[in-house]
Order: sequence, then structure tokens, then C-alpha cells
Amino acid sequence: MQKEQWLKQVQPQERLLFAKVLDAAQSSIIRHKKTITDFIDKGKSSIFFEKVKCIQDLEVMVFGGNSESERCMMAFAPNNMELTEEDFPIKALHITKNNKFGQADLSHRDYLGSILGLGIDRAKVGDIIILEKETICYIHKDLAEYVQTALEFVSRTKVKVSVSDIFVVTLPEKVWKYHTMTVASLRLDAIASAAFHLSRAKVQQYIKKEIVQVNWNTVINPSLLLKEGDMISIRSFGRAKLFEIGNVTKKDRICVTIGRE
Repeated sequence: MQKEQWLKQVQPQERLLFAKVLDAAQSSIIRHKKTITDFIDKGKSSIFFEKVKCIQDLEVMVFGGNSESERCMMAFAPNNMELTEEDFPIKALHITKNNKFGQADLSHRDYLGSILGLGIDRAKVGDIIILEKETICYIHKDLAEYVQTALEFVSRTKVKVSVSDIFVVTLPEKVWKYHTMTVASLRLDAIASAAFHLSRAKVQQYIKKEIVQVNWNTVINPSLLLKEGDMISIRSFGRAKLFEIGNVTKKDRICVTIGRE
């Protein structure tokens, strides 16, 4: 494996992380064993997966605790070994507040900051999912018991933490609000404008500020053409998904179905 040539295939800011992925893949081949990375943002893990899946005699799998995880580990194995979700060293933390007021007044930032404040590396922490009665945090299994013991407060709120296998976690089905509309084109600025009820000029400003992502990757090109299944997010505005691209109207506008969380 010519590592230097592989690293040239990704953006400069991604090369350090991609180097670690390549090291894990190479170790799997040389030592003939399964290797697994730390958690990686979904956008980057998707890019890296596309790059390395063609490596001969290597199996690759991406998983983060559930089928819709946004932070995932990458697993590698020789092609005569089967990779399964059980191979991933992930546990679920169940965090509940020691009062009667539920979870709503604590944010993702509060939970993440409190966990990292214990000296935990961000790469060891996966998705944090805030539910009505508890918050689920996926974490590397080697750190689960430590966090269970050490995490006493989130922000200034006292909490209780328990640990479980990830496969006993039941998450509510994601609910999308669908909207069918017409757009002038499939450009990012046009779709985002329709999805978030913003002017195209405003969307272009947000793109220029680098707070717009497509499929979890920051995009700086407002003319990027989107396809079915693409996820768009604008910081502070939430996310939208392009579910369907339909027919062209008599006025040369494109019918699309967009979902908002």
C-alpha cells in the first residue's frame, strides 16, 4: 500500500485522520486480524469508505451503534473473515437526571462538554441522542465504566449513568415532515432556499461562512448539484433531506419532495 499516494486522494485537512484509517487497514492486512478505528464523523467516514473499499483482500464496514449513527467507527478484516456489528467496541450510556423535569433543558453541547471534561478524547465518543426520559451516548466500551462512575453532573445538573449493550437500546423512529414544492434547479442554494424558507442570497451567505453541510461535509460551492438522498444542514436551522426528484413542470421548474426533521 503506497500510503503517500492514498493521502493525495483526500483534502489536506483530512489527511491526518485518513492516515490513521489507512494504518488500521494496513494492520489488518499485515497481521491478518480485525482492526477498528475510533469514531469518525459520518461525512468523513463515508468518503474514506469509498476510497478504501476497493483495496484487494480487505473487508470494510462502517457502524456507530445504530443504523442512522452520525459518528461511526470503521472496521477492517481480511476477506476470509466476516465483519458484523458485534465486532464494534461500542457501549451505550444511559444518562438520566436526578429530578422530575426530564432532559429537555440540557443540550447536546452540555452532555458532550461534561463527558469530555472527564478527560475523554472526542474520538472515543459517538452519537449523543437526547430523548424525553433519558439521553443515550455511544462510547468506546473501554471507557464506559469509567464514565458511569465519574460522570456526576451535566452542566450543573446531577445525573445518574448506567451502561448497556447497544443492541438493547430502542430509539424512536425519526419523524420527517414532508413538503412537495418546485425549484428552479437542483443547485444547493436553490434546494436549501426552498427547504429552509430562506432567500438564495441568504443561503449563499451561509455557504460562504462555511456553516452549510451536505451529507455531513462542509460545502463552499452554492452551485453543487444535489441528488436524491442528500442531507443538507445549516447551523442553527436544522437539517433537511432531499427525498425525491420528480418531473419538470411546464414552466421548467423541478418538482421535489423535501423532508425536515
